[in-house]
Amino acid sequence: MESVAVDVVKCSKAIEELKVELLKAQWQVQHGTLNASEVQILDSMASLVGLSYLLTRRLGFDFSRLDRVLYKQMAQWQKEDFLNLESEWGDLSLLLNYLVPEED
Repeated sequence: MESVAVDVVKCSKAIEELKVELLKAQWQVQHGTLNASEVQILDSMASLVGLSYLLTRRLGFDFSRLDRVLYKQMAQWQKEDFLNLESEWGDLSLLLNYLVPEED
């Protein structure tokens, strides 16, 4: 396992603020779905993704490592048919193909 060099004291405020912003964005997704607001849902989802990358960096990991772990997790979920998303709609195959497109 790779060692992570992080100045925790220096980053602790930013880390805590990013975690709060993640919770706010998650709440905004819920609020957007209740209001049927496409703009609010998409803005909130974009915030969740962006904040996740920023928090990953503040915790001392490279963005590319998060990408690799994400791909691995999605492949496992596909294999397990997580929440029936693959068997019902093929969502995980679509996401995996989006993350790593096949070359022609």
